[in-house]
Amino acid sequence: MCKMSFKNNICVVAKRSIKLKNKLDFYLLIPGRGYEYAFTRKYKRICYNAYKSPVMLNKALHDRRPSVALMDLKKYFNYMMPYLVEYLGLENFVIKNDVKKYRWAA
Repeated sequence: MCKMSFKNNICVVAKRSIKLKNKLDFYLLIPGRGYEYAFTRKYKRICYNAYKSPVMLNKALHDRRPSVALMDLKKYFNYMMPYLVEYLGLENFVIKNDVKKYRWAA
């Protein structure tokens, strides 16, 4: 898992799932492309209230909140971002990609 930073023009939006009950669909709002589906998570009211209007992706990835549900969502965002960058072609929007390099004792 690595920390990534993006340009400030990508937003995250949560919408209630039409097909599945008690699920939230998360979308990335990318300039020039519109809404791109990211993933689905279990419905949590605090997550829906936090992301029902567009929120900057960097804020979603790096902010800390006093809610377990929001921190779990942040952890899942960080887990999914390398996949989403590759799948949605967001290489042009990545500013910083911190990959931890471990040094092992010999």
